Amino acid sequence: MEQNVTVYKPEETLVDSKGYIKTSPKPGFYKLDRKEIMGYSLVDFAMNLVFQAVLMFITFYYTDVYGLTAVEVSLMFLLSRFWDMINDPMMGAITERLKPKKGKYRPYILWGAIPFALMAILTYTVPDMGHAGKLVWAYVTYNLLNMLFTFIIQPYISLTTVMTADPQERTKLNSIRMMFAQGGGVVVALFIPILSAYFGKEDQATGYQITVILLSIITAAILIYSYTTIKERIESTSHLDPVKIKDIFIQLTTNRPSIILFLLFLGVYGYNTVASASGIYYMTYNAERTDLIGLFSLLNVLPSVIAVPFVPLLVRKIKKKNTVALGLTIAALGSLALYFIPVSAITLMMVAKGVASFGYGILMGILWSIIPDAVEYAEYNTGKRYPAIVYTTIGLGLKASMTIGGVIPTWVLASVGYVPNVAQSADALGGILFLVSGLPAIICFVTLVIFMVFYNLTEERVEQIMDELAIRNGAKN
Repeated sequence: MEQNVTVYKPEETLVDSKGYIKTSPKPGFYKLDRKEIMGYSLVDFAMNLVFQAVLMFITFYYTDVYGLTAVEVSLMFLLSRFWDMINDPMMGAITERLKPKKGKYRPYILWGAIPFALMAILTYTVPDMGHAGKLVWAYVTYNLLNMLFTFIIQPYISLTTVMTADPQERTKLNSIRMMFAQGGGVVVALFIPILSAYFGKEDQATGYQITVILLSIITAAILIYSYTTIKERIESTSHLDPVKIKDIFIQLTTNRPSIILFLLFLGVYGYNTVASASGIYYMTYNAERTDLIGLFSLLNVLPSVIAVPFVPLLVRKIKKKNTVALGLTIAALGSLALYFIPVSAITLMMVAKGVASFGYGILMGILWSIIPDAVEYAEYNTGKRYPAIVYTTIGLGLKASMTIGGVIPTWVLASVGYVPNVAQSADALGGILFLVSGLPAIICFVTLVIFMVFYNLTEERVEQIMDELAIRNGAKN
């Protein structure tokens, strides 16, 4: 007796019972439509209108505008990262334990939109309450801003795991998302120096505040819109097996890929935070070209936007691991070149900065596409699927990088005798030069060695893991 067997042909359109288009008969392999990819990517654009303002300008703002000392800023950043080590895993656990009606991860974008925008404004507000009062204000607003950032970004980055399981769709989604994220950085780099000068005139504090108000309104509006475009197609059941503290420690001790990715994020974002935070000092005091601060900041991010669309092609040609290595190498070489270029050679200086930024753009296009691989490995290794916990573990590298970008520059500045708003000594100028060139290059090189030696989760291995998980989950059902 013959059996009728349905054979799937690649050119055919597969649709599931809910009307979602699939890319393969494999469980969770869904096609993402353009509007959704755009909406999802706009979230990162909006978040970076504030996040990049912190990366690029907050250290300079606190020391040269707000009136704190380099030591006070350094200590604040350091203590804030200790709090992140408690707050971020806690937020990851809350996200996995809850199941809101409107989706597992999507609602946090809506809930956090307005509070995040308001806190950004308060962070860039200088209160009239004396030095001690201003220091307390800075601690409170800066940490609340970081907590709200975590409140939105952790569930947001976990969304990719419930939107589609198709690695190619995930790579495309994250590449476009990071292009938009870097686009947010372009807006910040271009408009904060220009608009703060325009609105502030002789009052820098007012200029920064009004500029951040405009950016924050745009941020909130985009987040609310983007919430309406995203779909969660894959059912998450982590709330049925609530995450416990021991599950977090298991991830920290047994998920080798996530540990290496934590170090990768620490290195890549540490490189960028140092390079971003030191650029304004370099152009103000070493080059003595405050008129070019906007251009230098722009070249810190614009070439990275151009680089991101090349990432899917690079991944197909040389795989994910080699793509990371390429980005780190280019970023290191571009940064190191700045050390040898005299400050009078403006064109060469800008070219070197652009080269470093291009390398960083390659990294931005690939980093977030690797994390879902660690999520699959975590489920394979432990039998439990907690995307937000894995993302939290790795994302702490991003938060820790803010310590590198905030604490180390202020330590260096304090050690070389930096004094705000005056001509700097030779030691201070040498310290600033090291911050903008030598230190970023060293960070990239160390990160490259660690990643290439210890990361072993290849595309072929991930495919094997996903096939095994499909068999396991099929057996359970």
